[in-house]
Amino acid sequence: MSLQPITSVAPTAPTGPVAGLTPALPALDADPAAGGRFDAALAQATGSSLGASAVGRLEDLQRLHATSDDLAVKAVTGQLADPSQYTIAATEANLATQMTVALRNKAVEAYSEIMRMQL
Repeated sequence: MSLQPITSVAPTAPTGPVAGLTPALPALDADPAAGGRFDAALAQATGSSLGASAVGRLEDLQRLHATSDDLAVKAVTGQLADPSQYTIAATEANLATQMTVALRNKAVEAYSEIMRMQL
């Protein structure tokens, strides 16, 4: 594997966090249906629903913990030939939990910041 230098390319179009989105995302205001429209527009722009993605990641986290728990039982009862498998699975589950908590904290922080904005 060889490292190649990164060449700089001058941007030809305005860039920003939402520059590539084709549909305009609707404003979230007092309209109760705005949240549904926002999720639908976000799903169209990104190709998946934010809620479905979050649920999928939480199911993955639950699966990691279940695997770790199963390997722990096998390690204690002597059915696991290589105890390092449990250590690796437990570490993966722990790191995934830490990442999930960090993302949750950032989302709560962003929500709090949005709620403090004055229009």
